[in-house]
Amino acid sequence: MTFDKSPKNIQIMFNLIANKYDLINNIMSFGTQKYIKYKSIKILKIKPHDKIIDLCCGTGDLSVLINQIEPQANVTGIDFSDNMLDIARKKKHAGKIQYFQGDVTNLPYSDNTFDFAVMGFGLRNIQNAEKAVEEAYRILKPGGCFMHLDFGKKNLLNKLYNLTTPFIARLLTENFSAYSYLIKSKQNFPEPDDLIKDFESKGFKLKKRQDFLFGVISMQVMVK
Repeated sequence: MTFDKSPKNIQIMFNLIANKYDLINNIMSFGTQKYIKYKSIKILKIKPHDKIIDLCCGTGDLSVLINQIEPQANVTGIDFSDNMLDIARKKKHAGKIQYFQGDVTNLPYSDNTFDFAVMGFGLRNIQNAEKAVEEAYRILKPGGCFMHLDFGKKNLLNKLYNLTTPFIARLLTENFSAYSYLIKSKQNFPEPDDLIKDFESKGFKLKKRQDFLFGVISMQVMVK
């Protein structure tokens, strides 16, 4: 699979790898990805009845964690991949989560609608990432927060990850080319310092940054 971020290509790719996506992510993160996501959501201090949108929600990990931490929050998940959403809808959760198939660069919501927008490991797969960030800013209420979580510093541990991922993918999935793409997308993604500057150019201000696994994964909370 070539390094192609066209919406159609991304949709096809994630539909192909949906069934083993959670398994491979757990193995490749040495079992830490759920803990990292949990810690990132806890930092937000979500309150009852807050409205949260999970952008590029995939199989719903962040949506479910939000629901577990604050069952009275109103959670919406949106993703391009029908197959990923099918898995998300089957996951157990205490309250109501609404999942929709859609494009995060063209969200069907009014300005100033949500208290929080979250995105985990999705922005680097969007062809028009700037538009996605602009949409996140638009739909947030003044004072609302955008939590972004993805790979961070391109350090030695990060390079080790790049070497082990193809091996694990070959063992566990027939869609090796998709994971080759994901490594390339990670290598071409801005490091956190540059990413924060990009977010601030769209109107956000940095509220908090938290690095995990010696900086291999980084979380930024940006406020509108």
